[in-house]
Amino acid sequence: MHFQLLAFSLASFLYAAESSANPVITIHNTNTYTLCLKVETSGGSFTTTTICGDAPGINVAPMKISNFYPSDNWNGAITPVRDHVVGTRFEINFSQSGMTWYDVDMEMGMSGGTLGPSDNRKRGNGESSLAGEQDPLAKADDAWAHTVNQGELLAYPNYITASNGHLTHVYMDKQAPESVQAFFQLGADFKAYMGPGSQAGKMPPQGTLAEQLIRAADQKSWTVDTQAMTITIY
Repeated sequence: MHFQLLAFSLASFLYAAESSANPVITIHNTNTYTLCLKVETSGGSFTTTTICGDAPGINVAPMKISNFYPSDNWNGAITPVRDHVVGTRFEINFSQSGMTWYDVDMEMGMSGGTLGPSDNRKRGNGESSLAGEQDPLAKADDAWAHTVNQGELLAYPNYITASNGHLTHVYMDKQAPESVQAFFQLGADFKAYMGPGSQAGKMPPQGTLAEQLIRAADQKSWTVDTQAMTITIY
């Protein structure tokens, strides 16, 4: 999907403690602290007094599950923000036809979390329908021993650090160099995108690393025929 805040119509975004409305976004906070979640929409309104980062948001209490009920044409993103550090961005686009387009964006931040249909169905190829990564550090560390350009990557300690042969810190944002993007996107095969896909503009020359990254990012946007979606934040 590679969510962009463009001119999608949005009638309203309603939060209800108890409702049978559809679609529904269920947010599971597995942490021992209250989550502050920034909510972005393409238009319309969102009534809240909570501010998360630079935008209105919602709170989810520690170890709690909350349901949120958007309109059936909502297009937006939900992002955890803690101590001004931006985490993984969860992007959902509900259509009035009953379909949902969804993906996980680590281009602007990285944290543990997954997004997928609430019924935990498999994808058509038999694989998990969950986008995102429960533990980005562990996923990256699994690929680290087989990474040939470790020295190059360790030159960017804002994004990757290691000790005794194992990674100790990973992060992403829009300033991350191409080599860091490639490690997460291609080397560790994160179920998220690290940079804009082909929808962002024309393709770079065929065979270049930039082209590989764009094509890999395009594969991280999925569709499902349900509008009950769950975000789990670790």
